[in-house]
Amino acid sequence: LHTLERLGLTEHTTFIRGRGCDHCTKTGYRGRIGIYEALPITSEIRRMVLAGKHSSEIHQAATKQGMISMRMDAREKVIQGVTTVEEVLRVTAEHV
Repeated sequence: LHTLERLGLTEHTTFIRGRGCDHCTKTGYRGRIGIYEALPITSEIRRMVLAGKHSSEIHQAATKQGMISMRMDAREKVIQGVTTVEEVLRVTAEHV
């Protein structure tokens, strides 16, 4: 897949990339920002866990129930110009 497609982005999205400086050792990054995923334990998710369902099934059900995955949180940070597409792909796993 094309890099942008992997994040559900289009080529029409405007991206920002840091130029780098002496403070960030020319990386364009200074400091750190977290990307988060929290799994609310609903009754359906609880049943799936207790039944020993595969994590990908649980993840899929949780996403349908409104959970925001790490990849989705990171995608929003790309859109906001907080990080880059390459960094998101480097640090997050794709759920298939």
